[in-house]
Amino acid sequence: MTIAFNFKQIAMIFVAVTLAGITFGITMPLSTLTLKSWGIGSAMIGFSAAMPAIATVLITPFLPKLINYFGQVITIRFCLVLEAVCILCLPFFPNITSWLFLRFLIGVGATGIWLMSEIWINGYADDKNRGKIIAIYSSLLSAGFIIGVLLVSIIDIKESNIAFYVAAGIVAMAAIPMWNITPLSLDNMGEDIAFWDHMFSEPGLMGSSWMMGFLYAATASLLPVFALQFDLNYAQSSRTVAWLGSGELLLPLLVGWLADRMNKRKLMIYISLLTIAMLLLLPFIFSSALLRLAVLFVLGGAIMSFYSLGLTMLGQQFKGSLLASANASFIFFLCLGEIFGPPVIGASMDFFGNENKYAFGWTMALFSIIYLLVFISLGRKARPN
Repeated sequence: MTIAFNFKQIAMIFVAVTLAGITFGITMPLSTLTLKSWGIGSAMIGFSAAMPAIATVLITPFLPKLINYFGQVITIRFCLVLEAVCILCLPFFPNITSWLFLRFLIGVGATGIWLMSEIWINGYADDKNRGKIIAIYSSLLSAGFIIGVLLVSIIDIKESNIAFYVAAGIVAMAAIPMWNITPLSLDNMGEDIAFWDHMFSEPGLMGSSWMMGFLYAATASLLPVFALQFDLNYAQSSRTVAWLGSGELLLPLLVGWLADRMNKRKLMIYISLLTIAMLLLLPFIFSSALLRLAVLFVLGGAIMSFYSLGLTMLGQQFKGSLLASANASFIFFLCLGEIFGPPVIGASMDFFGNENKYAFGWTMALFSIIYLLVFISLGRKARPN
């Protein structure tokens, strides 16, 4: 395949991924706010928000075999249609039971889109530019999410269901570039191994995905609560997540550039150390607006880089059918981390008391240190990068 052909395929994936990110950015806050307007309790709203991640955890072990059976293009077409139809159905079934089921199906569709996009991105990239391409992929996802959130903020969700129709329409638009993409030759490119075997063959890489999910979900959900301890009002506390997101959008581009020019395992160690340092600093600098912005920017970028760099290393190590199952495992551990992150860190904050300014950041730092030690200890057994 020529460089021009690969670039065309990657560009089509970038367009679709950006549109998928916008849809995610619309549906996440839209669903929460709509349920709140119905008088649904916070616990049930949280459970509803977790349905896509639960769907991902349950479906990813089977996705590689489904892709092999039905084919790549048919799989992603089905997932695009499934997500669009389910989003379109949400306003027509205004009850929590239906929404739990529909949001689960939305998670199934999104997982298929996500998995196939990452398989194609890694398959069409080469080792010389893989880090940069995956960094752009991560940043486009973040940019799409931010655009989606902004769209929700300008739409009056109480007056009409237009936001649901917009989200469904954007998913449909994402189908346009994906409809004509050329599938990779995944079959007969190496003997496939079981989904679960990747956890034991590459625990360091799977751990990087778990860390991103764990830290991302914990910070996104609990950072505003932590911020209230420093006499910030609710609006100021909410904006701290936006500062975190700005780092997630921009810093992975630098990490991707570095990943193409230096040893990736050393870079993962540096990212882990940077994450630990930022988390340990949180209680000491949070009262200063300037330092708070700087640390949250770096922390957000470092957290996102766990995933983008891990995905880069994954694409370098696995090819063909192995890439499909390895990527499915990678996404599985990401969502597993997202499920465990908020309750574990939240429990730590409750245990040490609402006035304790150290539990939030230092508990996450402890988990990061454990991951770093495991990653270093496994380094000698891993293949060189």
